[in-house]
Amino acid sequence: MTRMADIRRGGETGLTIIEVVVASLVLALAALATFGVLAAATKNAQRAKASQVAQDLAQEEIERLRAVPFNQLALSSAPETSESALNPGSRVEGETFAVRRDPVGEYAPLAIDNEFGFSPKSEFLSGEANSGGVSGTVYRYVVWRNDDSCPEAECPGEQDYKQVIVAVQPKPGAGQQTERGYVEVQAKRIDPDEVSEPAPSEGGEEGEGEGGPGNEGNPVTAQQFFLSDTSCDEGGETARAEIESDHLLHNTLGTCASGPQTGSTVGAPDTLLLAGPPDPDPLDEFNPALFDYSNDFYLEPTPDTDKGVQIRRDDTSGCHYDPTGTANPESQVHRWVSDPVPHAFQMSGAVTLEFYTRTLNDALYTGSLCVFLYDRVESEGGETAEDTFLTDEANGNPYWVYEPEGNGFWPRNSWTKVRLTMEFQEAPHVIPAGQRLGVALGVDPANTPADAIPVMYDHPNYPSRLEVDTTTPIEGG
Repeated sequence: MTRMADIRRGGETGLTIIEVVVASLVLALAALATFGVLAAATKNAQRAKASQVAQDLAQEEIERLRAVPFNQLALSSAPETSESALNPGSRVEGETFAVRRDPVGEYAPLAIDNEFGFSPKSEFLSGEANSGGVSGTVYRYVVWRNDDSCPEAECPGEQDYKQVIVAVQPKPGAGQQTERGYVEVQAKRIDPDEVSEPAPSEGGEEGEGEGGPGNEGNPVTAQQFFLSDTSCDEGGETARAEIESDHLLHNTLGTCASGPQTGSTVGAPDTLLLAGPPDPDPLDEFNPALFDYSNDFYLEPTPDTDKGVQIRRDDTSGCHYDPTGTANPESQVHRWVSDPVPHAFQMSGAVTLEFYTRTLNDALYTGSLCVFLYDRVESEGGETAEDTFLTDEANGNPYWVYEPEGNGFWPRNSWTKVRLTMEFQEAPHVIPAGQRLGVALGVDPANTPADAIPVMYDHPNYPSRLEVDTTTPIEGG
């Protein structure tokens, strides 16, 4: 009797076949839902990554094309057309291209040169450097534009300047059947040989005084200045020095006549070059290597995160062009100047600093980077210099501050590209011929609990640069 009762009790507390089936079905449905969410999240992450890679590749290609001489800035043949609105070829009509994407319009004639032009299309593969595991197509378009604001007497004809459009379309990822859309960037280029000098201010001459508003008829383009690790040359034509190893911090607190110095000896600033750092092996992302531009004993010796230059925070809260520290003040600000500009250089009102950075040791902390823009006039012989600072349009300070948006934490775990757009007062500002454009970086300790902020530049994968809106570009590259 006892065994029969136990059996009955066991049957009463167990699961029936129907209950097991229902439970299994519920688990299966839950698993399907979970897997569906994970699959959707994975696809979204892949699409976001592909879009970011496409944006970066488009920006890199537009920068590369900026170095192409103006008279060679053209396509080798007419680009292909497409019936798909997701393909930029849908904006091609014969030998014209629609500059405006949405709604499609502003058709302009394509610049085509069978001898010197470059290919309108190329493919990139997932295994290539900077591709981020994404493959796709790069489309290039160059069109002639007419500047309606420039009188016919000053800008005859309808070929006043060129506009470059780069579109990048990633291929569909795994499990994606539909064609991907594309991202694009545009840039304007004018012939530097056709640019007239800005008029000098009343009572002034070229190379002296403030300079006037300049040639208002010329369209605005962007002049690139790349941050380098080469000390500026006193003679005014600086050639980039190949970086071969880690080295002590350049003391940049002097003038170009000071020559390259380290430690407490006042030395020449580093140079803003017109061409980006060359890539000796585009297929090898580890060539060239990353080097430490400030491996002094008192700076953080962390092999992975102390590459480039480490800018130590100032001793006093706020932004200081002249560092206030008593110990190694040369490490609290880093300065770059251009070679003397060959003609009056008009800055139209906006400058963008694009740089690569990350935290020391990949630690979690906030940060404030101070950015100074100035033009420098040197004394005869170059032993002394006077710097005139541009003023932030928003708050009237002679500097700008970059702080990360959101939670304010500085980028970490990888070298991250950051952009700071700076608009200044009393635009346009003209740098007279023979003077230099300068930029300086410092660190405000009020919002930077770490010892320093690293900045990477002068590397083909990390081309930190200034982009200056101007109507008087300088030929370079």
